[in-house]
Amino acid sequence: MAARTNSVDPRAERVRARLRDAAFALAHEGPVDGLTVGDIVDRAEVSRQVFYRHFHDRDDAIAYAFTVAFASAAADIVGDPRARIMALFDFAAEHRAMYRNVVPSAVTLRVVAAFRAELAPACEQIAADAAVAEIAGLTAESVSRFLVGGFIEVLRSWMEDGDATDLRGRVSAALDTVGALLGLATTAV
Repeated sequence: MAARTNSVDPRAERVRARLRDAAFALAHEGPVDGLTVGDIVDRAEVSRQVFYRHFHDRDDAIAYAFTVAFASAAADIVGDPRARIMALFDFAAEHRAMYRNVVPSAVTLRVVAAFRAELAPACEQIAADAAVAEIAGLTAESVSRFLVGGFIEVLRSWMEDGDATDLRGRVSAALDTVGALLGLATTAV
């Protein structure tokens, strides 16, 4: 990202937030590949020069917007991996319209990576809580990566089924299955 990433200047952070919010809103309104830097700066009411002080390009701004949004979705949840995972998926369900606007686009992999990054700590905690070394000699890291991939697949399959409305149920069932397989107690969220 450009020079003003995480600036201590509150004015720069306000401008960055306006650009982030504009990129996030526009990603909900239409295909991301059709968006331009001009669209983002028009929505944020800043100049292109200001935009390029904060971001390298459109994809950088959109990826940042989603990274912040995913982090905010579960920021208040500490210590309960199941609740953290459910919060992230509730957020995804709330913003389902953006899925078809982001996938497939040049920024898809960065948005998915941001979602995975927010899922990872909860999956790592689940793997750490389970006695995975006793289960076929698996490492916590390999179990965690498997869990993240599985949850991403739950999200992908739900997003691609235009008639599906049961994301929370699917995630809850996946969490219950993981809990049963790893010998963990499940708690309804």
